[in-house]
Amino acid sequence: MSRPDLRCGACGREETSGPIYPATCACGGLWRAVDPAIYLEGLPDDLAHRTPIWRDPRDAALLWKREDYSRTGSFKDRGAVVLAAWARKCRAKRLVADSSGSAALAAASAAARNGLPLRVHVPGTLLRERAEVLSAFGAEVVALGTREDAAARALLESASAFYASHVHHPAFTAGTSLAGLEALAQLGSGTPSWWVVPVGNGSLLLGLAQALERAGRPDIRWIAVQAAACAGLLRPGVHGATAATGIAIADPARRVEIMTTIDRSHGAVLEASEDDLARAREALWHRGAAVESASAAALVGVEQLRARGERDPILGFLTGSGHRGG
Repeated sequence: MSRPDLRCGACGREETSGPIYPATCACGGLWRAVDPAIYLEGLPDDLAHRTPIWRDPRDAALLWKREDYSRTGSFKDRGAVVLAAWARKCRAKRLVADSSGSAALAAASAAARNGLPLRVHVPGTLLRERAEVLSAFGAEVVALGTREDAAARALLESASAFYASHVHHPAFTAGTSLAGLEALAQLGSGTPSWWVVPVGNGSLLLGLAQALERAGRPDIRWIAVQAAACAGLLRPGVHGATAATGIAIADPARRVEIMTTIDRSHGAVLEASEDDLARAREALWHRGAAVESASAAALVGVEQLRARGERDPILGFLTGSGHRGG
């Protein structure tokens, strides 16, 4: 690409994505987009997932954005397909990623769609069935060591391959913004002023915030919900076991960016206990939404708002399908 698309969130230095790009700025800062819109230019119409808005059968003022209807079962499809399309525009020869969950599936699907080879680094404990799905997409799977080991291997390999990271490249966040733009178009003037989102690394919330900024909707208030056992926004570095593995991020790399976004909206970070997560997941399945435990965190957040007396309409995001396990 000829124009810089990356800007360091710490020092402001600009960089241009190419077949490879530095995972972080030389100062150690994470990249943000010079202009998020450039990642969405020229995308084929069929990249839009058009997931439905679903009214909760037990709460008439509660709407759900069903991102679990996405191609591989999570909102990460949106970010991955935009990032892979950008990598192709940058003439990347191959992609590298690290994940053992939704991000890996999304990256494998997006790489296959764009005809790009992908190597996915995963922990040695990866379920055989998950490895088989990744391989079916054509991805090369390297399963060794811990989750941290896998991340370190991918970061090392990013010196020779395009790093298809949902944390490091802002094209991914630009992709998740499509969920927000789509929700605004679906709801129009009836868009609720409370948006409730499960948060791990924050790529969905930050993307939705981009959509609201682009649409000129500063009135939306954020409720970010985390598992109490691993609430990295409130207690960075504390990592307890949780069923909500999709949001079990002990030290989110973009924590300051996420908290700033929430604070500006006069929103809040709420916590979900393991008992509440299990109960909420069961409740959602009994309402007809087969979602994973991380999605159930959104219902816990909604219930906490209702318990505080909030009766206004709410839009919650069901981020991942439970048909994949979890």
